[in-house]
Amino acid sequence: MTAAQIDGDPSPDAGPVLGHQALIYSSSDELTACGADFLRQGIERGDTVVLAVPDAAGLVAALGTHADRVDVVDDRVWHRIPAWTIGGYARRTERAARKKQRLRVLTEIRWDEPSAIGEWQCYEAVLNTALAGLPVDLCCAYDAQGLAEDVVDAARRTHPSTLGPDGVAPSDHFVPAVEFLASGPETPRLPVPSDALRVEFGAAEIPSVRQTALRWARDGGMNEDDASEFLIAIYEIASNAVEHGGGRGVGRFWSGADRLFCDIWSAQHIADPLVAGFRPPGTAQERGRGLWLARQICEQVTIYNNGGATVQLARSVESR
Repeated sequence: MTAAQIDGDPSPDAGPVLGHQALIYSSSDELTACGADFLRQGIERGDTVVLAVPDAAGLVAALGTHADRVDVVDDRVWHRIPAWTIGGYARRTERAARKKQRLRVLTEIRWDEPSAIGEWQCYEAVLNTALAGLPVDLCCAYDAQGLAEDVVDAARRTHPSTLGPDGVAPSDHFVPAVEFLASGPETPRLPVPSDALRVEFGAAEIPSVRQTALRWARDGGMNEDDASEFLIAIYEIASNAVEHGGGRGVGRFWSGADRLFCDIWSAQHIADPLVAGFRPPGTAQERGRGLWLARQICEQVTIYNNGGATVQLARSVESR
């Protein structure tokens, strides 16, 4: 996929750009009927079709002879980290585009981890910006009977349209991503303990920051591969701090609750901190890759401006 396509200028034969629908169902039969119809439309059109829901058996059975045209994936793997999931859409869209196909995906988030609900609601809102301009049809299923009312209400606000037995209809409650994110509770800043390891650095000290962070991650119990991966995120944010933040930065490192934490301060504010780093960078894009990579690697990335900008990173000691 070309940089122009990633940046929101799809090729003429790509068809309509991003479709993002909420399938708010009241019974398993409704999910099966509406979901199978959504998948079948893509199959008949020649799309690349993906299914990532907790219970795929009923939908697969409903597709009959078309079932072998659907790539059924583990929904927990698909929904591992929000930015990683967005990256998955971008990568699969690129592969589909090489075959001159659209990507069509039916997904369902489990919503069974209370601490992550806000994060995944933000993800649903950000998708409209992150995937804008790409040839993707995405349908997100929500169980109206089993989920909390506020989760279902957020679905109506984060999806431009809804899908039901009568077909697709615009959502009267939809709001743009920035408005949705601004209306929600502020993402809590991670408290930094007084004994956190503190490192001030400039361009010349970046290599020593790498070594310090690697030793810290190993001492915190992270295996070599995970520590090296986490280090990529730390290095990218530290390098951004030097390049865009006046040449100097401050890093702080600590551990707790089976996670390792890092925050990096620089003097330059980050534009649009609520959505920065979610949009897949185009091949010709020179900026934005550091935050994008950090969001792919870390389970939590929090950005806030405070007389500069602080980027806080968190990753589990053991891989998910």
